[in-house]
Amino acid sequence: MGRVVAKLVATLILVAGSVLVGALFSFHGSSDVGDTSLARSEPEVLAAPPTFIRAQNQNVLLSTLTPEPSPTATLLPPPTLEPPTATPMPSPIPSATPRPTTDISVSLPGLHGAETPTPTSTPGCEPREDWKLTYTVQFDDTLTAIADRYGLWVDELAEGNCITDKNVIVVGQVLHVPGDAHPSQPEVECVPWEVLTPFNGSVTVPADGSITFNWRGPLAPINLIRIYRPDGTVYERVIELRQNESINLTEFLALEGTYTWYVFPLGRDFQQVECLEGGPWTFYKPLSSTPTPTVDPSTAGDNPGGM
Repeated sequence: MGRVVAKLVATLILVAGSVLVGALFSFHGSSDVGDTSLARSEPEVLAAPPTFIRAQNQNVLLSTLTPEPSPTATLLPPPTLEPPTATPMPSPIPSATPRPTTDISVSLPGLHGAETPTPTSTPGCEPREDWKLTYTVQFDDTLTAIADRYGLWVDELAEGNCITDKNVIVVGQVLHVPGDAHPSQPEVECVPWEVLTPFNGSVTVPADGSITFNWRGPLAPINLIRIYRPDGTVYERVIELRQNESINLTEFLALEGTYTWYVFPLGRDFQQVECLEGGPWTFYKPLSSTPTPTVDPSTAGDNPGGM
């Protein structure tokens, strides 16, 4: 019985608590409703939005909104200055005429040039009468080389021929030299050949005009240059005491194609010396733009050596 009564009491307490809690929530809800009704009874007054006036000209609106510049201080005019008095400049001191500092009057032994067309001689001087032999100056001769050939000093040879400048001699000039007979010509030294121009890849060969052939090799009295044209014809030319020669392209080498050329060292008898010929060397030439004269292959070049 006691347990039943206790359970009933506990149940009553729980029911009473639930009723009390519901009453409390109801009370708070009614107060919120009252507040809401009070808020609705007094409507809130909102501020009116700003009114913007659109101007027909945007410059008017900008001038209306742009604040006026604040006044600034007025600048005073610049002071008036008198022009300065010109100070007279001192007169320039004349400078000395510059003189060359390099001495160009240098005399090199064995050097000859073309300062004057003919060598000058000492006035009143006479060549040595005891020198009975004469020597004619050849191309590429020097007074030093001639003196060595006849066993003389260069100054002695110049004095014996009344030559004032031992560096100036001309081709064809006759010199008096000592001795009873001329010394024999030295044998040709067979030095290696070297081609300078033209050869493939070295220079651009023009179509017209002239071309210069240059080489280095045995210094023979005579050289024969032989050129094979692209069509197989041959052009030859004899050259004395030189290792270069200029040839007219339009007249002799007008064809387009690859040319092959040789150089044969010859003696005074026009026979090849013991040295081998130089070549073959080749070069390419464009077609000549001017009309080419007809050349007879049988007379295309000289062939004195019969090679």
